[in-house]
Amino acid sequence: MRRGDFFVAAFVVAAPGVVLPGCSWWSGENEERGRMCAAPVEGGEYCVSSGDGPGRAWLQAAANGSRPIEMWAEPPEGMTLDTVISSPAEMERWLGDIDDTLGYVREMQRCAESYRASMAGRVRERLVAARIGQNQFLAQTPVDAVGLFEAALVSKAHAEKEPLVAKIAADKLSMGAVQAVLDQVTLDVGPLSAAYATLAADFAAYRGTEPAESEAYTKFAADASKASLAELDGIEQSVLKTAQGASAAPQKMVLRGMKLSAEVVQFEVSSQEALAPHADFMTAHDAPNPDMTSSAQRSIHAMLGYVERRIRRSDRAAISLLFGITMRRQALQLLGESEAVRAQVVEAKVTKAEATFHESAEAQVFAFEKAPPLGVKLSIPYLAKRYDEVTTLLQMRPLCELPSSSWREKGCAAMRPHFKAAATYRATTLPGLVQTGITTMKAQGLGGVLLDAAAAKLAAGDVKGAAVLHDAALRGAEGT
Repeated sequence: MRRGDFFVAAFVVAAPGVVLPGCSWWSGENEERGRMCAAPVEGGEYCVSSGDGPGRAWLQAAANGSRPIEMWAEPPEGMTLDTVISSPAEMERWLGDIDDTLGYVREMQRCAESYRASMAGRVRERLVAARIGQNQFLAQTPVDAVGLFEAALVSKAHAEKEPLVAKIAADKLSMGAVQAVLDQVTLDVGPLSAAYATLAADFAAYRGTEPAESEAYTKFAADASKASLAELDGIEQSVLKTAQGASAAPQKMVLRGMKLSAEVVQFEVSSQEALAPHADFMTAHDAPNPDMTSSAQRSIHAMLGYVERRIRRSDRAAISLLFGITMRRQALQLLGESEAVRAQVVEAKVTKAEATFHESAEAQVFAFEKAPPLGVKLSIPYLAKRYDEVTTLLQMRPLCELPSSSWREKGCAAMRPHFKAAATYRATTLPGLVQTGITTMKAQGLGGVLLDAAAAKLAAGDVKGAAVLHDAALRGAEGT
C-alpha cells in the first residue's frame, strides 16, 4: 500500500474508529467542509464552516468572551478517524484548515496569548493520542494476500508430485515480492528525504540567528531605558516588528515539521504493512526488518522542541520589553505633571488594581466551587480543565495566606478560606475522580489504549497528564 494512502497528521487525538471531537456551537450549512472553531477564555465553543474562514469564528468567540481566544480546526462533523486516515484529500484539507486557523491568529489578530493558547490547546492534546493511535495501527495484522497465493502455489505443485519444485517456486516468488516492496520503498522515501534535508537546513539557519535575536532584545532594553518620550514610540514599533518576525517564520517551520513527522509515520506504517506478509520468509533467510524512520523522527522532534522553546523565550522577552516601555512612557508623562496630579494618578491606579485583582479572585473562587461539566451519556466529569482551575487558585496561596494592608487584600480575603479545600481536592479528590472515570469506562469496554496510558500517568503521579488522557477517552466515548 502506498504512503499516500495512509497520510495522517501528527495532530490527531483519538484512536481509530473514534469520532473526532466537535464543537458545541455550529454554524454553516456545508457539512462536507471541515470546521474552524474558537473558544474564549470564559468557555464555550464557536464553530463555522471552513469555507467561511477563521475570522467569523473569532468574531463570534470575541463577542461572547475575552482573550486569550483558542482556535483550532475540525474535520467535517461525524467523520471518524478511520475515514480521515484513509483519505489523503480529507487529511490534506484538514491540515490546510489548521494552517489557515493558526495563521489567522498569528498574522491577522497578532495576539501572542491567543496564539500560544491555540498551539498548546486542542491541537497539542490531539498529538498525544495520535501517537497512541498510530502505534495501535502499527500493531494491526494485515491480510497476507501474497502468503495465501504462495500457499496455493505450493498446494498445486504438491498435487502434481513436485514438492521440491513448489518450494523453489515459492521462494522465488517471495524474493521477487520482497524486492518489489523494497524497490517501492526506495521510490517512496525519496520525497521524504528531500523534505527532511530542507527542514534540517532551515533549522540550522534558524538556530544560527539566536545570538543576533538576543542581542537585538538587549539593545532595545538599553535604548528604551534612556529614551525620551518622543523616542519610545519608534522603539516600541521595532520591538513589535522583531517579535513578529521571531514568531511567524519558526511557527511555519513547526507546522512543516509536524506534517513531515506525520508523513514519516505513515511511510513506516505502509512499509511495514507491505513487508508483513513476508515476515516468515525474511526470518528464515536472516533478513532483519528494517528500521527506516526512528532516527529521523527523533531528529524532527528535537528540532520542534527547540523551536517551540525559543519562540516562548522570544515572546516572554518581547512582552517584558513592551511592558517596560509602557511603564517608562507613563512615568515620563507623569514627570511633567504637578504633585497633586501625580498623587491622583497613583490613587486611581491602586484603586483599579485592587478592583481588578478582587474580580479575578472572585472568578477563581467561583470556578473552584462550580462542579465540573459531565459527559451527557456516561455522566463522568471532564477533569483536565478542573485541574487547571484548582492549580490557578493554589498558585495565589503564597501571596495571600497572611492578611496584609496591600491593595491585594480584598481579593486575598475572598480566596483565603478556600486554599485548604483546594489543596485537598487536588491532592486526593481529583486523582480519585480520574481513577473512577478510568475504571467506569474500562468496565464498559471504552477508551482502550488511552485509558491504559492515563492509568500509567496517574500511577506515576502525573495527575494533569492522566486527566488530559482521561478527557480524550471520555470525548471519544461521548462522540463529541
